[in-house]
Amino acid sequence: MITYALRGIGNLLKLPLLPLWWAGRLFGRPKGDWIEIRLRSQIEELPKPRHMLYRYVPQLQAKLPTNIAALRKLAGHVAADKKIKGVVLHVPGLRAGWATIQSVRDVLAEIRASGKEVVAYIPEAGGNKEIYLAMAADRVYLAPQATLMTLGLALSSKYYKTLLDKIGIGVERFARAEYKTAAESMTREGMSEPQREQLTGLMNAFDGALTDAIASRPGMTQEKAREIFDKGMIRGTHAVELGLADGTCYEDELPTVLNQKTTGKLARIVAASGYYGFMEASFFAQFAPRPYIAVVEVEGAINGAKGTHPAVPALRLARKDPRALGVLLRVTSPGGSAMTSDLIHREVMRVKEKKPVVAAFGDVAASGGYYVAAGTDAIVAQPTTITGSIGVVSARFMAKRFMDQLGVNTETIRSAPHADMFSPTRALEADERAILDRELDGFYDAFVSLVADGRGRDKDEVEPLARGRVWSGTDAKKHGLVDALGGLDVAVAELKKRIKGPAAVVERLEPAVVWVKQGNVPPAPPQKAAQVAQLATAAVTRSLLNDFAPEVADLIELAKGPDKVLMYACGVPEIE
Repeated sequence: MITYALRGIGNLLKLPLLPLWWAGRLFGRPKGDWIEIRLRSQIEELPKPRHMLYRYVPQLQAKLPTNIAALRKLAGHVAADKKIKGVVLHVPGLRAGWATIQSVRDVLAEIRASGKEVVAYIPEAGGNKEIYLAMAADRVYLAPQATLMTLGLALSSKYYKTLLDKIGIGVERFARAEYKTAAESMTREGMSEPQREQLTGLMNAFDGALTDAIASRPGMTQEKAREIFDKGMIRGTHAVELGLADGTCYEDELPTVLNQKTTGKLARIVAASGYYGFMEASFFAQFAPRPYIAVVEVEGAINGAKGTHPAVPALRLARKDPRALGVLLRVTSPGGSAMTSDLIHREVMRVKEKKPVVAAFGDVAASGGYYVAAGTDAIVAQPTTITGSIGVVSARFMAKRFMDQLGVNTETIRSAPHADMFSPTRALEADERAILDRELDGFYDAFVSLVADGRGRDKDEVEPLARGRVWSGTDAKKHGLVDALGGLDVAVAELKKRIKGPAAVVERLEPAVVWVKQGNVPPAPPQKAAQVAQLATAAVTRSLLNDFAPEVADLIELAKGPDKVLMYACGVPEIE
């Protein structure tokens, strides 16, 4: 209350300066008719809290990802501004997923729909993702020596069984069902047919999206678009001849080419940051907190070994906060711990008792990532989101041969027949395999039932769509696993439909991420020196594995937790 009172006093003290502020607005507007957006290689959907140094150190600011939420606001300003002719988008090498890039394409489509022109500029080189984004523009320009790598899509899976056999490490894999291929890279020497089938389906969906994007160019057809991939690499003017680009120019020549179709005069280009700051500026400080849409994020592997998952307290905070009129569950995760996924799902259902919840899927929302969202009021995904993988898996590491090679003998005293069932120094007995199979069957049945309940469908109808199979967002929508296709803006619109309250209030609602402070999460117990050394060694090992086999690193990390059954989809390689 003291903060709000101080804001009110501050607003009153500033009131005499209002005419000067308006004068500054009148004469201080950035002079230009084109807005220049310089994308960064990394792109995020919503802003994350940063250290205060980011505000004052330009070198740190330059490393921040491009924020799609800010791009959407910028698009709204550009669409309504009669003085702006369009935007020029600089496309660097992108380190973002396909669904994230689709969200940027959606922003460009919004700008074009308002009658403004979008021009994409590729200054160096571009691969599949850069081409996919650039094709969303009205015009495309390349630097004269820039190369477009029209190689088509590819994915690769590494298989480690032969290597593990050589060092005496074995992995037993248990999965439900045939498409749940997580950990098969450690139990097979090559790709299984179910894995090949589902990855081919994903590849075809992504390839279709890329081909359609190219075919949308003026004078281009599906057949011509397919032929472009036979070229492999295309430089400068050749790309123009093939219809992939409208021209070539150096960056300093952009002011000349932007207006060449209209006035022929030099374009006046304004940096997006300056224009956005001007349009978003406000004289009075916000007096009182407004209602908002709470965004709770589930990112990365869902690991239950590190204590409470941040999504759990965040959902509890969103549930208790009366200003949070609805919750947007933002999921970008391949899943992980079955128990932790269930805890997050439980909190989602508790929130749903008081206010609507809509899930917005990112690049991947599979297995446990789908589980946590299955009970929401609606699920929104991009056409290129990887989702589904409704199934469970368990992996058991065996190191007896490895220990024998080292000359290490293990003696075990147990109080019950199965006390050392998960010991890596012995094989499972037949009855122990039956125990694990029974556990997997129970988890799988519960997963399918939970999805059926959440989607309002019969279990027998959902089970054929499950079986551990991953789907593209487009196919998931066809099969009823997703309600709508689109990005965060579509998810927000779906949520607003379900929020009860005055239309004027609902319309003004903005998404705000619920960040869990340190006090919201139980502190970890103090670590002994030996534990610190062990953690340091594990960190080095993890770092090395991340470069060579990230899916193995994730699986080992998850296996250290209390879960022996995982809802995890680590067998899906990145499509490039």
